[in-house]
Amino acid sequence: MRPTIRLGLLSAALLFLGMEIAQAMMPPWVYEKARAEAPYHIQVAVEGVKLPAKTPGDCEISGKVVRIFRDTPGKLSEGEEITFPVACIRSGDEIFAGGTIWQYVKDLADASYIEVYLVDDDTGFNTALWQSRIIAQPSPEPQLPVKE
Repeated sequence: MRPTIRLGLLSAALLFLGMEIAQAMMPPWVYEKARAEAPYHIQVAVEGVKLPAKTPGDCEISGKVVRIFRDTPGKLSEGEEITFPVACIRSGDEIFAGGTIWQYVKDLADASYIEVYLVDDDTGFNTALWQSRIIAQPSPEPQLPVKE
């Protein structure tokens, strides 16, 4: 194999590995801990996705609570309207190494349901350490369990 082809293949492989690493740089136990400690774990029927002015950024998900697995403060009820952010990117966006778990804008826009772990404060709900997963339909058991 010619050296230029070998170098090109090596560069492509390193770029591919780098892209995978950029999407999750924290050890799995950090994400598991965030799920275990989040006061809310719910499934939501997605009714709207508000895109940020520029991506990468946070898409604002709005919908109705359809399943509650955990609600430590006792604030939520099924059927309640809820809004929360999900870190989102468009295809081709440049992202850097870090712990953010990104969802593609197109996937969020097409989603009917999402399972999410939330925390709240005076400003509203926030996703606990990017812990959300698009799901096909609500389920009696979590599709994004505390320990995967």
